[in-house]
Order: sequence, then structure tokens, then C-alpha cells
Amino acid sequence: MNSLKLVAAFVRRRPLTWSFHALTLALGVAVVSAVLALSQGLDDRFGRDLADINLVVGAKGSPMQLILSSIYQVDAPTGNIPLQTANMLAGNMMVRRAVPISLGDNVAGFRIVGTSPQYGDIYGARIARGGWWAAPMQAVLGADAARRLGLGVGDVFVGDHGLAPGGEAHKNNPYRVVGILAPTGAVIDRLVLTDTASVWKVHEHEAAEHAQALAAGQAIDPGDIDHSPDGREVTAVLVTYRSAMGALMLPRMLQSQANLQTAVPAIEMARLNTMIGTGADVLRGLGVGLLALSALGFFVALFAAVSQRRRELALLRVLGARPARLFVLVCLEAMALGVIGGGAGWAIGRAAARFAALRIGEGGGPAVHLPAPGWSDLGLLAGALLLSVLASLAPALLAARTRPLDALKG
Repeated sequence: MNSLKLVAAFVRRRPLTWSFHALTLALGVAVVSAVLALSQGLDDRFGRDLADINLVVGAKGSPMQLILSSIYQVDAPTGNIPLQTANMLAGNMMVRRAVPISLGDNVAGFRIVGTSPQYGDIYGARIARGGWWAAPMQAVLGADAARRLGLGVGDVFVGDHGLAPGGEAHKNNPYRVVGILAPTGAVIDRLVLTDTASVWKVHEHEAAEHAQALAAGQAIDPGDIDHSPDGREVTAVLVTYRSAMGALMLPRMLQSQANLQTAVPAIEMARLNTMIGTGADVLRGLGVGLLALSALGFFVALFAAVSQRRRELALLRVLGARPARLFVLVCLEAMALGVIGGGAGWAIGRAAARFAALRIGEGGGPAVHLPAPGWSDLGLLAGALLLSVLASLAPALLAARTRPLDALKG
């Protein structure tokens, strides 16, 4: 009988115990595998969404909220700023690109962003069907938004007020789809883009209502009042510097202006990564703990199994098996555990990460694309295999030192 058949026979004699240790090892590998895949997927996604945006200019409030709402489209805006600020930045010699965005409406949960076609340049977006808008109330849909909304070029839709479904419908101002973007893997895929003038047109009646309320002496939310001299505002401006001089001069210049704040995406995302990274480190630690616990449990179980198999091992010695072969048999059993437990754990972890990524996307968060299997996955599987083999060394030595006469007497 060859070694593999003997190992299979050993496993069949204690299937429940062996399966339990394989499951424990698989759970440890699954946790680490899922955390690695999700962490890398989120890092890649955040990097694509950030693109080459160096600075975000918006209303006073939380800098991180400004970044999350203006770049990642996952939070409420901090308010509005005058259109003159966007025009001033666009004409500044230290600025290569200043893209205004205006938020406030959605269609079935997909945000309607008033901006310019330069927003597509940030993410290298290209038109797959139709073209960019040429007049207000025309819209270009990101690839995911078009697919999930079921809209195509020529279709008409109505936006709802607010950033979540269920707001008041702007029935008097429908949009017409004039273009669909090709997928980019960035935040633009799940947005509905339109001209900034469209957002102003849709909300003109609200400005009129505010004026009437003020004339009647009624209290209104100050954040909803249009403060700009020409009656036009935008939510934020996404700035890309022309040179390093911009990073030194522009934030200081803008921070001195009332009701304005600047936020550096790299700094805010480093803060966010620190917060998220703590949780990821805890999960990775839990996974490593499960792996170590599995190795310890397997060591104890294998040691006990070798003790119980002393007669079988002694018979193998009598039949001519050398001590080295008994040593190898025990190590092969451990390697089988490492391969099966590690492989199953990696598959479970990948499936869990895939499920989590889908739920994040369905919940309005960024669509996370998991990275292809790579060296980190191979390292994880090799670690599981190595841990199992290390746990088997002592029981393997015990098996190799089995003395046939003593074992058969016992």
C-alpha cells in the first residue's frame, strides 16, 4: 500500500476529528483571505476615485465629509459656495483644472451631479453611446447607473429632491439621456451627470419660494438660502494643481475667505485608512489567532492519534517500513490538512469578500472590485500548509521512534 492510501486510511478512521481541524484551519484562512481581498479592493477603488484631485473647496464643515461627499459621493454635502469661487479657481494660473460640482437630487438613489464635461476627464471617461450634453436638462449616465436604471439614449427620467430615494419629484423638469459612459471602475460609473445649469433650473422654484418666505417673515433654513451675488452657487470645486506652488499658496488663500474650507484628499484619506485599518488589523489578528489555534489543536489531535496507532505503526515496521517512512506518513497527513483546509478557507474567504462587496455596492457605497488572486493568496496558503507541517513534527518523530516489540506488547 502506498503512502497516500495509508494517509487516507488514517483520515477515514477519525473523520469527525480530522474534519473539525480542517474546518478550524479553513475559518482562520477565510478570515485573513477575506480581509486581504476587501482591503486591497477598497484601496484600489479609493485610489481610482481620488484620481489626480489635489484639493477640494467647499462650504465650512467637516473636511472628511467634504471629501466623502464631493469625491466618493457617499455623504451629504457640507453646503454651497459661490459660483465666483469656482470661476476664480478656474482662472488661477496655479490651477490646471477646477471642476465644479452641484449636488442635491437623485434618481432611484443614483446621484445627479451638475458639472462640466471636464469631470469625465478626471477619470478618463469616454462616451460609449451618444454624446455629452449640449443644453440644460440633458444627462449623461455612468455605466452602472445606466445598467441598473435601465435607461438608454433618448429616454426621459425625473429626478427626486435629496440624495436618497423618496424625495419630492421634480416632475416639471425631466431630463433626457443623451449619452452613456463606458465603464471606468471609478465613482463616475454610478453617477448621472448633467450641466450645472440644469441643477440651477430644477431648483429655481425653490429659490422663489425662499424669497416669498423671507418677504412673508417666515423662518427658513439658512443653509438653503442662495447667498451668492449673482444667485448661483455650486456645492464644491475639485482642483488639480498645475505645479507644487499651488499646494503652498491656494489653501492659505482660500482659508482666509469666509464660509469656505479646503480639504486635501490625501490627508483625509490617510485619516480614514487609519480608522478602517484598525478594524482590518483586528480581523487579521483574529484570523491569525484561528490559524494558530487550529495548529495547536491539530498538534494535540495528531499526537493522540499517533499514540493510538502505535500497534498499526509497529505492524508497518514489522512489515519492513523504515522510521523515515512513518515520519513522512504523519507529515503527509498534516500536509493534506493544510491543502484541504487552506484551499477551502481561501474559497470561503473569497466568497465572503465577494458577498460583502456586493452588499456595499447595493447599499449605496462604492462598487468594490476584488483583486485577482496573487502572491498574497499564495503566501496565505503556504502559511497554512507550513503551520500544519510544523504542528506535525513532534507526532511524526513519535511515530518514527515506534519500537515494534514495545508497541505489540502494549
